[in-house]
Amino acid sequence: MISVSDLAEKRGNFCEACGRTSRALERHHCFVHRMRSVPELDDERNLQAVCRECHATIANSRDNRMRFWQVQLVRYPDLREWYDSLPLKVKERFE
Repeated sequence: MISVSDLAEKRGNFCEACGRTSRALERHHCFVHRMRSVPELDDERNLQAVCRECHATIANSRDNRMRFWQVQLVRYPDLREWYDSLPLKVKERFE
């Protein structure tokens, strides 16, 4: 799994939910929550760098997921294919 510091280096050192710069970023499994038995969920296409406050409050909101989906589509044009390849039992409906 990509580290928080690597995510921040690739994307910028800011919260991808609220936009504030922060040193206390955390990895958030945005589209499908982490399951240790499914390593595909640790893919950076599913990971969002968020501050602690957003992780505890808005990170799991539908609005955040939809906004971040649009951002990730630009970064990763194969996002839909990655999501479709996940085992059906782990998918969460967010559309």
